[in-house]
Amino acid sequence: MTHHRVVITGLGIVAPNGIGRDEFWRNLVAGKSAVDRVFAFDASRYPCQVAAEVRDFSPTDFLAPRQAKTMGRFSQLAVAATRLAVEDAKLTIVPQASEQIGIAWGTSLAGIGDLAADVFRGFFTDGLPGIPRASAIEYPPHLAAVHLASEFKIRGPALTVSTNCCTGLDAIYAGYAQIKLGKAKVSLAGASDAPIFPATFGAFCSFGALTTRNHDPQGASRPYDKLRDGIVLAEGGATLVLEDLEFAVARGAKIYAEVLGHGSANEIDNPRRRATGRTMARAIRAALTEAALDAAEIDHINAHGCAVPYYDVCDTNAFKQTLGQRAYKIPITSIKSMVGQGLAAAGVLQTAAACLSIDQQRVPPTINQEASDAACDLDYVPNVSRAADVKRVLINGQGFGGSYAALVIGPPPSSDAVTG
Repeated sequence: MTHHRVVITGLGIVAPNGIGRDEFWRNLVAGKSAVDRVFAFDASRYPCQVAAEVRDFSPTDFLAPRQAKTMGRFSQLAVAATRLAVEDAKLTIVPQASEQIGIAWGTSLAGIGDLAADVFRGFFTDGLPGIPRASAIEYPPHLAAVHLASEFKIRGPALTVSTNCCTGLDAIYAGYAQIKLGKAKVSLAGASDAPIFPATFGAFCSFGALTTRNHDPQGASRPYDKLRDGIVLAEGGATLVLEDLEFAVARGAKIYAEVLGHGSANEIDNPRRRATGRTMARAIRAALTEAALDAAEIDHINAHGCAVPYYDVCDTNAFKQTLGQRAYKIPITSIKSMVGQGLAAAGVLQTAAACLSIDQQRVPPTINQEASDAACDLDYVPNVSRAADVKRVLINGQGFGGSYAALVIGPPPSSDAVTG
């Protein structure tokens, strides 16, 4: 079987720190935090009162008002991010080629925060007549992919992935597989989540996963810092346009990066086991093996770095186990210090940032690095972005429940590689 090479040609970003590739990147490099006190609802009685919201997002900038009105926010974010990605890739979708375009979408919470809440609220208030008709059909996870297929007139393979906070990286892999195995020429791969609603936000508070640094919103997300105390929950959506290399070259597309390898692993989760980093290391080794790379060839890590203490120790130990002494020399960034933890969207936002690091030869900082933690002693690019020679990037993710994922991307292929 012929295996096709897969490249990234479009970046669509709807993030708390910016809508669109340029604003997202500019604010990352500047080390600007998008975290603030919760705006969407009154969180004054919650133990956590800060979040990273996409405050400037207007669905009708990307959708007809009638469509936007009935869609869940996670679907609105999906359509918006995908529209930006298709525009960035300068991809024209024509009916005769639509069967060669796939969709690989991811979400962790789907429409639970808004639409499902409407269903249950209506039911418990007025019984069956109280259930909003649109809400009942809009909150399932696959609805974002359905809307993408409808909006962009796509008739190729479409699937939905949900692996908690590994979802974004796994959705990219699903899109990569569609092309690599010859089932599509193009795949729109991405993820979105919208958890900033009273019940969903409250559930994360009850779980004890969120920061309580309410007095200092912009300093609340502090991965790898000794004073970190939990996640800043975020919303957002991001899409990558993935293409068969030969197809992308033939149409003259700008190539940001090539997808080289992916790995995943799972374990029965508990803090002590996770902190060892052993299972995360298995996922990283699998990604490096598929990419046919060794530790010396990784130039940068865009890390999970969610600011839950033992998750950050897991990252650190996994990097040491897989990369050895090289781990101490690689610049490592957690963009969650600026954009929060976007759940499913997080891995796609990390990958978009990694693409831009290759394109711009610069790595964003991990902000709020103030107190050194002996258990997290690698180079986390504290507070200020850095010029760097970036060719190959490792991106990793961890999910509640014991899921792990890793992705490796590399530079745009040379012209010799394409013609050869």
